[in-house]
Amino acid sequence: MCRVRSAIWQELYVIRSHLLSEASTVMEQIEQLVERFECLGEKERTEAAAILKKYAEDEMNLEEVRYTLLDEGLIPMPSRCTMYNKPKQNPEAEEALKSLINEKIPGL
Repeated sequence: MCRVRSAIWQELYVIRSHLLSEASTVMEQIEQLVERFECLGEKERTEAAAILKKYAEDEMNLEEVRYTLLDEGLIPMPSRCTMYNKPKQNPEAEEALKSLINEKIPGL
């Protein structure tokens, strides 16, 4: 079981490492939010969990999640001079991110 789980995480890591830069940045920000979830205040945890749950259940797409998290102050606002291009879809990477969310966020 542990070997299978380890192999899955290795595969997820490889998939994540091949993301396009724009999508990678957004997904990295979301991944960092998930990793520091327990360090958030109660209000922030509740807001983040609700947003991430919608994403994990395909009720929101990556771009909607990004803007919602930015609006709530849960991920850092990019500098003004940074141009943002809509990330190209990478279904494998998004599934890996959703798996991470489901594993790390209690109650999802």
